[in-house]
Amino acid sequence: MYAEANRLCREHWGVEFAGRIELVKRPWRRYNGVCRYSKSLTPNGIEWDVAIIMSEKRNAERTREEILSTLLHELVHWRLFTEGLKRGGLQYARSIARDDSPEFVRECQRVGASFSHTIAAQKAAKRYGGQR
Repeated sequence: MYAEANRLCREHWGVEFAGRIELVKRPWRRYNGVCRYSKSLTPNGIEWDVAIIMSEKRNAERTREEILSTLLHELVHWRLFTEGLKRGGLQYARSIARDDSPEFVRECQRVGASFSHTIAAQKAAKRYGGQR
């Protein structure tokens, strides 16, 4: 998974993937993947752990192409959140990394990532990206 994440990050943003990938054993039905942000206090100050989480059991039911499509979608979350932290702080990062933000929709379109099937994400895809 890390090799594919690095390949996709280099291809679309010219960087290595600097997050974490976690595969859980729980069976998921509602989600294909999740990008979680958590902070911790370290001797160097606050550091953010950005993790892409996927279910091993859910992945076993899907094709390689479907899994990579989900991975790319979650990498868009990772990229926008980490870059948003640098450019505008936490509130800004959270706002642009949401499924329903114009920045997220446009970046998904630019890199060819899929959209979530939530109502809010689908409305945003129509509003900001012309998706049907």
